[in-house]
Amino acid sequence: MAKRTKKQILRSQADKLIYEIYLKPNCEICNKKAQQLHHFYPKSCYNHLRYCSENLISLCNSCHFKLTFQNRRLEDFIREKRGNSWYNRLKKKALNKPKNFQTNLQWYQTSLARLIKEKSV
Repeated sequence: MAKRTKKQILRSQADKLIYEIYLKPNCEICNKKAQQLHHFYPKSCYNHLRYCSENLISLCNSCHFKLTFQNRRLEDFIREKRGNSWYNRLKKKALNKPKNFQTNLQWYQTSLARLIKEKSV
């Protein structure tokens, strides 16, 4: 097994922490037990929103699968449920990606420190 880098370790710790902080008990779509945190704006294109609480949606495995494979009806349902102000605020954050953004070691250290602070509040 290859040795993990410090960046990988920090990302893993931060990813685990967002589940502890932000995973709600019930799926926001069907109200079953939530098991996944879905990123409304995907990490693959909007990694600067990886730890943004507004971008996280608690889902059951079934709804997460459906939403991941572009069920537009479910995206519309979430938008309607959370409201236009949420959607517009998040969209603005998505479109305003910081210049020269990189998920480097410093970014993960800062993100993890912020999450630890949020958890303690």
